[in-house]
Amino acid sequence: MECQGRAGVIAIVLLSLVALCAPVWGGTLGDVVYSRQGEMDEPAPAYFPHWVHRIKYKCYACHDDLFPMRRDVNPTMAAMTKGESCGACHNGTVAFGVDTCHRCHIRQ
Repeated sequence: MECQGRAGVIAIVLLSLVALCAPVWGGTLGDVVYSRQGEMDEPAPAYFPHWVHRIKYKCYACHDDLFPMRRDVNPTMAAMTKGESCGACHNGTVAFGVDTCHRCHIRQ
């Protein structure tokens, strides 16, 4: 019983530290902003809320089949419309489709 109480306290402390440090890291730990290539202003860079996805899915749902565990991966809209990368789930059936631009391309 006492061990469960300690685990709860440790979990709360760790979550608090993540919440406090998130602004320093530039957002929630693990979130990604995909930079745009070239000089275009529209649409805005795509924002990927990693931990929102982690609430529902385990890591292996996407890694390594859809996304290699590297930082230099930058999915394209062309690949997504073919059902690759984000488009594997964001197809309008499993999750909102890739044609819903404002859901990912968020001006910050």
